[in-house]
Amino acid sequence: MSDTHQNSRAGTEAAERYEALFRVSQTLISIRSSEELFRLLALELRAVLNFYVMGVGIYDESAHEVHLTSYGELGVPLQVPKYAPEETLTLWVFQHQQPLIIPSLDRETRFPAVVAMLKERGVRSVCALPLTTVHRRLGGLGVGSIESDAYSGEEVRFLSLVANQVALAVDDALNFDASHHARETLQSSTRQIRQIVDNIPGLVSTRSATGAPEFVNQQMLDFFGRSLEQLPDWSSLIHPDDRERVVNLWRRSVDTGRPYDVEHRARRADGVYRWLHARGQALRDADGRIVRWCNMLTDIDDRKHVEEALRTSELNLRAIVDAIPQFIAVIEAEGGVLYANQLLLQYTGWTLEDLKASDFPAMILHADDFERLRDERQKALARGAPFELELRARRNDGQYRWFLVRYNPLRDELKNVLRWYASATDIDDRKRAEDRLQLLLDVTNQVVSNLQLSDLLGAISCSVRRVMQCDLVSVCFPDTEMKRLQTFVIDFPDSKGFIREELISIEGSLGGFVFRTGKPWAGNASDLLRSGLENEPAIAEGLKAGCVLPLISRNVVLGVLALGRREDNPFSQVDIGFLTQVANQIAIAVENATAYGQIEGARAELEKAFEEIKDLKDRLQDENVALREQIDQALMFEEIVGVSPALRAVLSRVSKVAPTDSTVLLTGETGTGKELIARAIHKRSRRSPRAFVSVNCAAIPASLIASELFGHEKGAFTGATQRRLGRFELAEEGTIFLDEVGELPAETQITLLHVLQEREFQRVGGNQSIRANARVIAATNRDLEAAIAEGIFRSDLFYRLHVFPIEIPPLRERKEDIPLLVEYFIDRFARKAGKSIRGMNKKTLDLFLSYPWPGNIRELQNVVERSVIVCETENFSVDESWLSRKPLANEPKSQSELSQKFAAQEKEMIEAALRASRGRVSGPSGAAAKLGLHRSTLESKIASLKINKYRFKTASSSKVS
Repeated sequence: MSDTHQNSRAGTEAAERYEALFRVSQTLISIRSSEELFRLLALELRAVLNFYVMGVGIYDESAHEVHLTSYGELGVPLQVPKYAPEETLTLWVFQHQQPLIIPSLDRETRFPAVVAMLKERGVRSVCALPLTTVHRRLGGLGVGSIESDAYSGEEVRFLSLVANQVALAVDDALNFDASHHARETLQSSTRQIRQIVDNIPGLVSTRSATGAPEFVNQQMLDFFGRSLEQLPDWSSLIHPDDRERVVNLWRRSVDTGRPYDVEHRARRADGVYRWLHARGQALRDADGRIVRWCNMLTDIDDRKHVEEALRTSELNLRAIVDAIPQFIAVIEAEGGVLYANQLLLQYTGWTLEDLKASDFPAMILHADDFERLRDERQKALARGAPFELELRARRNDGQYRWFLVRYNPLRDELKNVLRWYASATDIDDRKRAEDRLQLLLDVTNQVVSNLQLSDLLGAISCSVRRVMQCDLVSVCFPDTEMKRLQTFVIDFPDSKGFIREELISIEGSLGGFVFRTGKPWAGNASDLLRSGLENEPAIAEGLKAGCVLPLISRNVVLGVLALGRREDNPFSQVDIGFLTQVANQIAIAVENATAYGQIEGARAELEKAFEEIKDLKDRLQDENVALREQIDQALMFEEIVGVSPALRAVLSRVSKVAPTDSTVLLTGETGTGKELIARAIHKRSRRSPRAFVSVNCAAIPASLIASELFGHEKGAFTGATQRRLGRFELAEEGTIFLDEVGELPAETQITLLHVLQEREFQRVGGNQSIRANARVIAATNRDLEAAIAEGIFRSDLFYRLHVFPIEIPPLRERKEDIPLLVEYFIDRFARKAGKSIRGMNKKTLDLFLSYPWPGNIRELQNVVERSVIVCETENFSVDESWLSRKPLANEPKSQSELSQKFAAQEKEMIEAALRASRGRVSGPSGAAAKLGLHRSTLESKIASLKINKYRFKTASSSKVS
C-alpha cells in the first residue's frame, strides 16, 4: 500500500513538472529579444528545475568566441569573466553534443578557471547540456546546485527536454535579433544613399521599364520646380527646337534597351532655358529584362557658352594667323598635322584634310632634307627644346624653295610635349645669294689651291650646276689650230648622248660665236632656230634655256663656259653677271694651270731620275706587305690573334661546330674574347649572310629582358605604344649571341628553355606563337653547375645550352700569344693615333710575359692603348706601375694565397663529408646531400682537388673488420 502511494505521488510530481514545462515553453515562444529571453529563462525554469545558478553560452564559430550569460536566484544577472572557448563547458557540449555532468567540482580538472569561479559562488555540482536545433548548433545550457551529485539520470533526461525547448526559443531570439539588425542596417543604408543622391551635382531620376517616373532627387525637383507627380509630362520642359529629337531618342532607347546620350535645352523653374547633358542606362534583372531606367542630367550651360566663345576666338585667331606672311602649322607630338594656315595650303596646293591624311613632311620636303628633319626632330624630342633648321619645300608648281623652319613645343604640367608649333619663313632669295657667294669663294679657293685643271674644272662644274639649278655645265677650249673647240669637262648627269666630249667647229656653232666675239649669249631654243643653228646638239638634248660665256684673261679668250636647262627658265641678267665672275675665275685657273704645266715639264726629267729608286722601294714595300699578309693568314683567325696550342684547340673546335646548327656554350673568364669566338662561329656557318645579333643579358634590367629578347605587342605594359620585334626575330635565319647568360632571371630562363625545346615563342602581351629559326650561342664567365646547386640557374636549361661546350683559355695559359697580341695592338693603336712605333725592348716584353693578366686580353689591350697614347719615342715601353701586383686593402697578400686557403678549406670539408658517408657521394646519406651540392658538381670538385674518395671506403671496411 505504501509503494502504491509513493508511485502515485511520483507520477503526480512528474505531471506537474511537464505541465510547468509546457507553460514555460508557451512563455518562451512569445519572447523575441535574446537578452529578455535569458532573463525570463532564469525566472521561469525554477518552476520545473532545481538549481542555484543558471548559465547560457552561445558559441560563435566564425569568431571562435563564447558569449556567456549567467543568472542567480530570482533571475539576478551575474558578472561572468571572459574565458577562452576551450576553458568553457559550452564548447565541450557544443563539440560532443551530449550532456556533461560534474557530480562534484572538487574532483573536476578539465575546466580549472570555470570551476574556480563556480566554487567561489558556492556551487558544488553542475549539469551542462547542448543547445541544438535541427538547423544548427547554438551552444550550451548549464545549471549548478549548491549540493553535490544533485543531478540524477532522471533529472538529466528532463533537463534535455528543457534544453530542447530552450534551444528553439534561443534560435528564434537570435534569428529575431539578426533580422532586426539587418532591417536597421538596410534603413540606414537607404537613408545614406538618398542623402548621397540628393547631394550629387546633377539631376538624378529613375523610371520604370515603360518610362514612367519612379524617383527623382532633390536637385531635379529644385531645378524644374515640380513635384514627382508633375514630371510625367517632362517633354513640355524641353526646348521646342530640341523636343522632337530628344523624345525620339528616348523612345528608341525604351524600345531597344540601348543607353542614350544627348545634349539639349530644358526650361528651369524660373523660365530660363539651360543646356543639359542627358544620359540614361537600363537596369536589368538576372534574366536580362529591363527593370528600370537610371537617368542623369548635368547642367552644361556654362560650358556651352564657353565653347561658343572659344569658337569665336578661334575664328578670329585663324583670321589673324592666315594674315601672317609665314607658313604656320600645328603638329601632334607623333607628327600628324592638326592645323595649317591658308598661306601654307595655297603654297602646297593641298587642303587641310590632304595634309592630315598624308605623311606631310615626306610629301612636300626635298628628299635630301627629310631625313635631316627627322633626325633633328628626334633629338629635339629627347631634349624637349625648341629647334630650327633650313629646309626646301615643294611649291604647287613643282619648284622647291628654301625656308627657315622653327619648331616650338607646347607642354603640359608634367613637361610632356603635347604638340609642336611650326613657322616657316621664305629665305630662298637669301639662300641663293649665299650659295652664289659661297660658290665664288669655293672657285677662288680651288683656283688658288688646285693646279690640276681637269680636277679643278670638274669640281667647279658640279658646284655651278647645283647652285644655278642647271642640267648641263661644260667647259671648252680651242685646239692648236684655233679652228675647233674641244669639250674639256662636261657635267651632264641626264644626258641623252647628243652632247659628248668631241671637237666642234668654231664656225657655225654657238660656242664658236661666243669664242670669236668674246661676248656672252643667253637665250632659248627658239633663239637658236632663228639664228640658223638648228643643228645644235642642245636642241636634240631637249634643253630649253641656255647661257654661254667667254673665259677671258688679260683680254685673251681662252675658252667658253656653257650652261643649259631643260625647264623653260631663262637666265636673268643677274645670273649672267654672276656667271661672268665665275668665268673670270675659271680663266685665271686655266692660266695658272698652263703655267703649272710648264713648270711640271721642267720637273719631269728630274722625277724620271728618281723613278727607278721609287720602283725598287715600292717593290720592296709590296714584298713586305705580302710577307705580312702571309704571316697574318698563318696566325690570325678573323681578329683572333695567337698560335698557342690552347688557342689552336679552341679554333679546331670552332671549325668543327661552325658548319652545324648546334647550340654552343662558351665559358671562360671575363675578357678572354668569347664574343670574337661567337662571331667566328657565325661567319663560318651557313647562316653567315644573315644577322649576328648580340645581347648582353647582364646589361638589361630584369623587368625588360623578356621584351628585349622576344619583343612585345602594343599595350603589353605601360609605355608599350607600339609593337616591337625582339632580338630572336631580328636574328631570324641568323645567329643570336646571349652573353652573360648566367645572369638571366628565373622567369626568363623558363621562356628561353621553351624556345630551345619547341623552337617557338610569344611576344610579351601576345597570344600567337612565332617560329624561332636562329642559332643560339651562349656565353658566361660563371660556374653554371655551381649556380644550379645554389638554385639560381635551371639545370634543364643548362643541359639545353651545353650541347657543344667550348672553354676559352685565359691569357695566362697562352703565354706564347702575348708577343703577337702586343704587336697587333701596338700597330692598331699607333695607326689610330698617327704615331710610328718601330719596336719594343726585351724588358717590356718580359714584363708582359711575367704578368698574370687577371683581366685577360681586355686588360692587355687597355694597357697597350694607354702606353701608345703616352709614348713619345719610336720604341714602345710601358709604365711598370700599371702592372703592379700589390693586393687590394684588407685582402690576402696575393690572389694565389687566397685561392690556396679557400681550396684547403674546401678540400677539408669535402673529405669530412666523405668520411662521414664512408666514401659514398650520391644518395640521401651521401656526401653530396650532406654538403648541399649536386652529385656531378661534387664529383668535379673531388677530381679538381685530387681527393681519393675510395680510401674512405677502405678505411670504413677496416674499422668494420
